[in-house]
Order: sequence, then structure tokens, then C-alpha cells
Amino acid sequence: MRKDYIAQWYEVREEQGISDRIYCFLHDSTEQQTQWFHFRHRDTDGIGMLAHMRKQLGYPASPLPHCRDLSEPGFWQTLRSVRRQRNDPTPKKVHWKSLPTPAAPMVNDPDFVRLDASAVCRLKSLAATRGVSLASLTFACLNQVVFSACLQAGSRAWWFYPVNVRGAVAGPEHSNLSSGFYLAVDGNQSAEQIHAQVKAKLVAREHWWLWKMAHIGRWVGKPGVRLIYRRISRSQFYLGSFSYLGDWSLPRHPHSVMGVCGAGSANYPIATGVTECNGELVLALKFHSSVAITREMQQHCLQQWQQCLQELSHA
Repeated sequence: MRKDYIAQWYEVREEQGISDRIYCFLHDSTEQQTQWFHFRHRDTDGIGMLAHMRKQLGYPASPLPHCRDLSEPGFWQTLRSVRRQRNDPTPKKVHWKSLPTPAAPMVNDPDFVRLDASAVCRLKSLAATRGVSLASLTFACLNQVVFSACLQAGSRAWWFYPVNVRGAVAGPEHSNLSSGFYLAVDGNQSAEQIHAQVKAKLVAREHWWLWKMAHIGRWVGKPGVRLIYRRISRSQFYLGSFSYLGDWSLPRHPHSVMGVCGAGSANYPIATGVTECNGELVLALKFHSSVAITREMQQHCLQQWQQCLQELSHA
């Protein structure tokens, strides 16, 4: 069985006091009750977590979502594809607005909101008209809100965009079978521009390059991973991660929705999770405690994200 080398990075982070807790929640709109469940990222990724929850709810096992590639490309093939891409010189640094430092260290839990089925239907129609995905529309709204509320005017920064690699690599389906790539953006990035960037990086197979780099522990072991992580964690800072996990409907639970949210860290302070469930769109957001964002500000950003999408759905 193939070893989960992605887990090594989370184990090394925990040695430095960085939690790898990720969140899953089930919200019943009839009872207005939310159940929260915690997982360790070293054990599973967002898709694995959602699949586990469906199983716990009594749904039969079904094949998990697969990536577009049928197999993992070779090292040199991937390197050549990545080298053909233009290098973006944007520094790996985030220019946050000057915000008052909270009196005590912040340990925020995620917050979430929902868009109803009619709004989602209109957004999908709009996305098709504009030639983009619903994920790109959702990401553009989040990016706009974050830059407006939290970043200095005129700045640029990087987001991490996860990519599922199931179906192309061997390994337990519920383990860490996700890679990704980085997107450099500003506060005016349109859904069309984001969609074009994502498409170009998928074509260039940048997520496979990161996958191979993340498996360097196969050769350098955990001591090598520990050394590499210490170095990059001091110099590379991103906005966070945008995780769009697709449709996880619960037909036997028509009044419930299921969602997820990542852990975040000082290097990736904004954690998100977007799922479709029973026709609704579920948006989850969490700011890491390393950023001086209050719980009220977190909720404000989430509501602005929801409002941006609602306004698009009525455009």
C-alpha cells in the first residue's frame, strides 16, 4: 500500500504546535441545529472526510470523485509542462490592513452560510452564460471580499487551489489524495480571469509538480521534511486555500446540508470549504488566529461573500 507522504507534512507541522484539525458539519434546517465533527488532516482530506460522514449517515459506499487524468504523469514530463508556464514574480507575502490586535490570542471556529437552491440554479445559469464554472464565480466573490475587507489597496497575493488526484494515483481512497497549485491575484480579479488561470494551470499540470515535490519525504525522510518546512514557513505566506468540493447531496436527509472547512495556519490563514448539498451551496470560512481578525469580522466577511453571490444570482 502506498505510503501517505502528504501526512508527513502535517506531522511535522504538529511538532511545531500547528494543528491539523479539519472540520465537517451537518446542519438540520428544520431543527436549526448543527453538529460539528473534527478530523486530522494527516488521516484524510476534505473528500475523504465527506465520504466518511456519508457512510456514518448510512449511505452506501460509492466511488469517490476522480480527477481528469487517468494516471500520474512522469517527473520529466511534468517538469517540462511547468517550465513552459510564465513565472509570476508576485512575492509570497500578504499585505494585511493594519487591524487592532485582539487582547487575547484568537482561536476561531469556522462559520458557515447557505445559498438556497433557486439562487444556486441562477448562478449555474449565469456561469454557463459567462463561460466559467460555479467554482470560479464563488472564488471571485470570496477574493473580492477578502481584498476589500482585509488587504491593503493595490496589493497582490497568492491563493492555494486544491486539486483532487483520485483515480490517477494508488492509495486508500480516504487518505490525502489531493494536490493543488497557487494563483496570484489582486482585488479586481474577475471570474473569467480566475477561470482562465485555473484552466491554464490544470493544462500545465502544475498540481502534479506540487504532488511530486510533496512526496520528497520518500527520499529525504521526515528529518528532511522537517528541515524544508522550517525554511519555507519562514518565507512563504499565502492568503489561504479555496476548497470547492462539489456535490455531496443527502437525499434521505432533505432538510440537511453537509459542509467542511480546513484548519488554516500562519502561512495559509484563510481556510474555506464550499459544497453543494441538496441543491444548496454551503460556504464555510475560518481565519487563523495568527491574523488579527475578530470573530465578528470573520462573520462579516462570510456574509459579504454570500451577499456577493446573491447579487450575482439576481443580476
